[in-house]
Amino acid sequence: MRGRIFTIKKTTILRLSFILNTLFFIISTLLSFLVIKNYDLWFFTFCIFVGLHLIVRSFLFRLDSSCYFGSLLLLIGAFYIYCLLFDILPFYTLFLTVAFSLASYLTAYFCNQNFHYYLSFSLFFVSIGLMLYLINLISIWIFLAIIAVIVILLVCKYLTLK
Repeated sequence: MRGRIFTIKKTTILRLSFILNTLFFIISTLLSFLVIKNYDLWFFTFCIFVGLHLIVRSFLFRLDSSCYFGSLLLLIGAFYIYCLLFDILPFYTLFLTVAFSLASYLTAYFCNQNFHYYLSFSLFFVSIGLMLYLINLISIWIFLAIIAVIVILLVCKYLTLK
């Protein structure tokens, strides 16, 4: 049957994913407040567990929007924890652009969305420009020129995409 995986209904799997992710979120929030004493961590763990739930939803029902938003939220939360662990929070904006780029790439790969390939590569080059700006190798004007060229190329590709 189409609505079942290993004789288990897809909605039952989705409901189980919701319950488990909610339970893990509550546990991680309590740990972040009581043990770690980081009062901002709850939001990023929320992003991680909502992202995981949306990714499960995407694979069950073949939804490209859930794939994009779920992978984006998962990467935003994971990159924040990564930056927090290695004490590189000033570079978190770089990781945000990488998260958007990876989310677009994953959506293009799993959902056969060709425009997301171009968006992913555009955001990847924006990430390279942002990295060069953050480590003071280029000025703000060169960085803005890089972004302008990338946006113009992306718009041209979008208009010529069939």
